[in-house]
Amino acid sequence: MDSPEKAGALVINTCGFIQAAKEESLEAILSAAREWPDRPLVAVGCLVERYRRELAQGIPEVSGWFGVDEGDAVVRHLAKVCGLQISVGAETSFRPSLSGSWAYLKISDGCSHRCSFCAIPLIKGPYRGASAEAILSQADEVLAAGARELVLVGQDSALWRDGGMTLSALLLRLTEDPRVLRLRLMYLHPEHVDERLLESVAENPRVCRYLDIPFQHAAPGLLRRMGRTGSSRTYLDLIARAHRMMPEVSLRSTFIVGFPGETEEDFQELLRFVENAEFDHAGAFAFSAEEGTAAAEMRPRVPVRSAQRRLAALTGLLADVAEAGKRAWLGRRVDVLIDNSAPTDAPEGVVAVGRTEGQAPEVDGVTYLVAADSDVPRVGELVEAVVTDVLGYDLLAELL
Repeated sequence: MDSPEKAGALVINTCGFIQAAKEESLEAILSAAREWPDRPLVAVGCLVERYRRELAQGIPEVSGWFGVDEGDAVVRHLAKVCGLQISVGAETSFRPSLSGSWAYLKISDGCSHRCSFCAIPLIKGPYRGASAEAILSQADEVLAAGARELVLVGQDSALWRDGGMTLSALLLRLTEDPRVLRLRLMYLHPEHVDERLLESVAENPRVCRYLDIPFQHAAPGLLRRMGRTGSSRTYLDLIARAHRMMPEVSLRSTFIVGFPGETEEDFQELLRFVENAEFDHAGAFAFSAEEGTAAAEMRPRVPVRSAQRRLAALTGLLADVAEAGKRAWLGRRVDVLIDNSAPTDAPEGVVAVGRTEGQAPEVDGVTYLVAADSDVPRVGELVEAVVTDVLGYDLLAELL
């Protein structure tokens, strides 16, 4: 809610993945406690999962602390503190999340990889996939509520299967529903992106030509220290195969710099890889030594100033590569799924905001749609437009 003063209670969703996220989550909790002392305050999520006891002892202003799989407990607590009568069903960690024209479907949770830098297995435990029945039920729920793009998420989405049903079969089953205009896969571990999965994305017109693959680095020696396979050569081969099958495919990734033992030669190899891979969207982070992970004990550590210098160089390169890629779209026709009406600060002539299949919700840019006032499309409608300008991370397109 944009107006906390009107809320019956405040809920802070926390992250415990890296140090910066922990600090931001703590500041959000403390800020809410200071600014709204008369509102019941609840904290949920990964930070609570890792440090519940310490948090409860140190911040008594919070009325309830709930981890990652306690959605029903949160609802019951909020009903109690707000004086409401609410009945809830059985607890489950697989819940859909709807936002206008799109919805997240969690198809798996946890991770059985032991990447040396990653705290996710400590927070969420080993990999476990949702059943096909549960996923199809989630999909029906959000489609009935108006979603037209299904975004499949999990810590390792490419690993999903349920008995004899593979991920490829699940994609086909979901897109058989005529209400599904788009289906998008997120968080694909590179070890599990094989030829069959690429074919499933390439051959199904309702699946977005979009690959979200967190490569993390490109220098093979450093990847081994991270507990991962691969190299710049094998990763570029994977990207080349994807481009052969889908010339218009959009690529997203994430990278870590300053990992223990990263040399200047390792970093230069990463920069060369980024230049050759031509990512449309990517994020980069400086290494964070997370308690309980193997990397937290690794040496030698990269000096903070060196890590920050490398981070600035990498993020600058990623931005330049992404901007060049966006400019290549000028004059092209694109299908835009409408998410919202135009915000008040939108460019002149814009009547709606949506996304192309190369723009995932919340993490990538958006497409501002220009049209006559009499032609304003509805939320959830898929329209054709031509790209006329690039606005930073966003596109400007004119309705056809």
